[in-house]
Amino acid sequence: MSQPVLELQNITKNFGQQTILNHLSLSVKEGEVVVILGPSGCGKSTLLRCINKLESIQEGDILLDGQSILSGTLSLQDIRQKIGMVFQDYELFPHMNVLQN
Repeated sequence: MSQPVLELQNITKNFGQQTILNHLSLSVKEGEVVVILGPSGCGKSTLLRCINKLESIQEGDILLDGQSILSGTLSLQDIRQKIGMVFQDYELFPHMNVLQN
């Protein structure tokens, strides 16, 4: 089996006393397509911001090609060259509802 290109290991993210991501783990292999789906406020954008080092996590580790992005061995430029981020838009097509989009 191939090594994951992105691996989240038990990550936890808190804002104050509120836990947003609670020991979340995820493994993505090269060529896989992953969809992060959930209701408003469930932590989807926070998860993406943590992966892209726009937010810090309280626990766990994030590995990119087997290297921790938290260890300091990878620069922000190195990380962001390999991780794309799509900003959300509430209506992809304004004439369609959520299910149609």
